[in-house]
Amino acid sequence: MRMSMGGRLLVAGILVWALVGCGSAVEGEAEPLSGQAGLFDPCTDIPDSAIRGVGLDPYTKEVDIAGVEMPGWKICTWSGDWYFVAIFSNIYSINDIRNNPEYGNLVDGSVGSRQGVMFTKMDDLDGGSCYIAAEVSQGSIWLRVNTKGLRAVEEPTCGLARNYVDELEEFWPH
Repeated sequence: MRMSMGGRLLVAGILVWALVGCGSAVEGEAEPLSGQAGLFDPCTDIPDSAIRGVGLDPYTKEVDIAGVEMPGWKICTWSGDWYFVAIFSNIYSINDIRNNPEYGNLVDGSVGSRQGVMFTKMDDLDGGSCYIAAEVSQGSIWLRVNTKGLRAVEEPTCGLARNYVDELEEFWPH
């Protein structure tokens, strides 16, 4: 297929525009989003050896949500066979969870030496996910186990979440 002289100039112009527009450097350090400073970072503060020790592969780690930071949250997710394990570090208290109408089936308990709560989302009708949250000085840390896509639940997600919390909470701040 042959391209006219005008078409070639247009393509060349677009390429130059893309290279110039994408080639500028930004000086300095990246600034964290509002609410990020001082949060426990599960992706860097939990060692890979601990992740391996609970049967997860550290190389499946996903930082934030598709690499995008969420204000007030630090999120890290690892992949199991039929489920994901995510740890959410945030500024919200256990009372914020209790007062959020999106959450239900709350069961108070302890997470190590901390006050904690197990809960689900109200729209989760098939037991596909379960959260356990612990209160910490910055707010709270949540661990969630949830199924991958439309995969069937192979064992209770709250039991899995409890097992992971029992093994990983020692790395969480107080």
